[in-house]
Amino acid sequence: MIRFSQKHKLMAVLAATTYLFALPVVVRAQAADQSTGQSAGRADGGLGEIVVTAQRRQQNVQDVPIAITAVTGEALRDSGVRDPRDLTLLVPSLSMQAGTAASTTSLFIRGVGIGDFNSNTTGAVGVYVDDVFLGANAGKLFNVFDSEGIEVLKGPQGTLYGRNTTAGAIRFSSRKPTDTLSGDVSALYGRFNEVRIEGGVGGPIAGDVLTARISGLYHRNDGTTFNRVTGHRVNNINLWAGRGILDFKPDADTLVRLTVHGGANNGGARQFQHRGQGVDFFGDPAFLPDGTPTDGFGYADTDGDPYAGDYDVEGKERIRVFGASLLGQFTFGGVQLTSITAYEQVNRATLEDTDASPNQVITAYYEDRPRQFSQELRLQSVGENTFNWIVGGFYFHDNLKTDSAFDLLRGLRDPSAPLEGFDPANSLGLLRYPYTQKTDSYAVFGQGDYKLTDRLTATLGLRYSHDRIGMKFASLFDALGTVNPRKAFSDVVVPLIDFNESKGFNDLSWRAALNYKVDNALIYASFSKGYNSGGFAGGASTDAAQLTPFGSERLYAYEVGFKTDLFDRHLRFNASGFYYDYRDLQVFIFDLSGPVPVQRKLNAGNARIYGLEAEITAVPVRNLELFTAFTLMDSKYKTFTALGGASLAGNRLVNAPEFAGAAGIRLTVPMANGSEVRAKVDGTYTSSFFLYPDNLEANKVKGYGLLNARVGWAAPGGRYEIALWGKNLTKTEYITGIFPIITQDQLNYNEPRTYGIELSAHF
Repeated sequence: MIRFSQKHKLMAVLAATTYLFALPVVVRAQAADQSTGQSAGRADGGLGEIVVTAQRRQQNVQDVPIAITAVTGEALRDSGVRDPRDLTLLVPSLSMQAGTAASTTSLFIRGVGIGDFNSNTTGAVGVYVDDVFLGANAGKLFNVFDSEGIEVLKGPQGTLYGRNTTAGAIRFSSRKPTDTLSGDVSALYGRFNEVRIEGGVGGPIAGDVLTARISGLYHRNDGTTFNRVTGHRVNNINLWAGRGILDFKPDADTLVRLTVHGGANNGGARQFQHRGQGVDFFGDPAFLPDGTPTDGFGYADTDGDPYAGDYDVEGKERIRVFGASLLGQFTFGGVQLTSITAYEQVNRATLEDTDASPNQVITAYYEDRPRQFSQELRLQSVGENTFNWIVGGFYFHDNLKTDSAFDLLRGLRDPSAPLEGFDPANSLGLLRYPYTQKTDSYAVFGQGDYKLTDRLTATLGLRYSHDRIGMKFASLFDALGTVNPRKAFSDVVVPLIDFNESKGFNDLSWRAALNYKVDNALIYASFSKGYNSGGFAGGASTDAAQLTPFGSERLYAYEVGFKTDLFDRHLRFNASGFYYDYRDLQVFIFDLSGPVPVQRKLNAGNARIYGLEAEITAVPVRNLELFTAFTLMDSKYKTFTALGGASLAGNRLVNAPEFAGAAGIRLTVPMANGSEVRAKVDGTYTSSFFLYPDNLEANKVKGYGLLNARVGWAAPGGRYEIALWGKNLTKTEYITGIFPIITQDQLNYNEPRTYGIELSAHF
């Protein structure tokens, strides 16, 4: 049963009030519009169309029978979206869980996802850039620039997409070359000496046959967190990215597109907050006189400031990315053939102060080098026909090499003792776990839409997937080694695991749907099945049993919804209801039975999720736009036996708030000289949720709200703009990740309040 707190009720009332208030005002606006012929957003008044390619062809988003949120590039900029993690500001049903590094984040849609930050995790949410699937977590930070917009597809995706996912998909589209010279540039300065410069320019090279666009991004700040040990600022950003696109169009039926991109991050690794567990290394109580729990060394961070800490190691993260893709699109005889060949590589090295304290409890070094190749072929009908169809095949190969280590309890080792007090039995030493994982995924898929009548259309899609994953894993204690695995192993090594195994996974998934068009409304119902391949855990392991492969998860999704434009498209109201039958879902947990918490990934059993979501956008009067969106959700594990044998059935799923909502207002004030003053205020609220299946109070994130604003002046025609902006203006603090380590917890917090100025130009 969904229970509403006062804040829940407030957001629901706000959404309903916005909708009810908009109706009579829209009627008046429509009547006035008939005499003036002018309005906001569209020449004849009302909301303009948003064109998406969610079904592999260009369509008005209101004609797509899928729960989808589409956001334009302008809206991404105005909302301060910097990377995929910021999309939670715009899509209430999308949430994230921050990992143990600046680059590792787990995404959830409608409570479906997995909080595994390790390098070999694909995740339940597929991320695509220009239809290229990105497998590596670290490579997803470099693509939200020079953007045309994004599409967030909710629910299982497989019958139209290369990589099958259970939660949904996020598709980023970059700006493409144009037949005339055009460009965009923006420069931002903000708190913590933040500088973000982004730009792109494109145009013809040889008429309309050969066109190109190049774009780039530079982003840095001094850091949002203060290190009391050194007096330095940490959690800093320092990255750049670039992209080049070359289009060859010899005729109207042929497009060959070459895309090359790259980037580098030289910023700081994530610095966390420390929370003592109140026990020492022998399991005895450990508290300060005022009752504050400490860790095994008696340390506690007591200042209550989540943006300051005592760090003996200031972490660094080095990431290098490179990728290239070749798109071929050929139209002939009423059909279109599309080929997408892509290669992506990432080199990541992260040195991390895992214990977030001045003591030597755990220092981590993560190194991974994924190399992925993908090939997708699609053949589909062209235009709007009685029967529209698409068939395709997809191949994905990933070769991931890692070489990571934990320096455990060095503060307890005696440098004067033999081997410096090396003692694997009590976890005193350097634990290394290099491994190589190879993934080969094959799939064939197809979907057909048949118009039973002029208004009623039936859809059927099928997909067969085969995945084979091979894991070669080693684990060992190194007595005298350093935390950097690039250096040679010492002569004193205690091997723990030598593991080499592969396993195959197969699945047949589908989508069946009906949609009915009436006037300005679309009503749809669907039943689909999603699949996420099984595999092997990628965290540090000390026992081969911890590497036992976990099975595939499957999600059966039932959904009904409608999309409608009312009052001459002055009001857009989309809503959907869903029920998920979630089977063998994959969960990420920590095994706390030994002296060192061990990361485990396993199948939990079954769960169910049901909910309701809606998006409402209104233009009640000229130059005023109102927006609200919310998701109501109820989730629970139906069967789940924890490692210790306790039943977790009835607990809520992780990252599954009962309520999440967003609301905003955008006002444009025309000036006499043709310029405009533009103002936007938006906010979000998320109710409490849990980060682990045990639903312990210590792992609960309390409900929180965020408030953002932007006000600017735009020159006539919008060619230039200067704007003041602010994010998290209420200085809200909330936890985005909790990870238990030896006698303490590692806490990840959101970004603090930021504000600044931005200049932009378009030509």
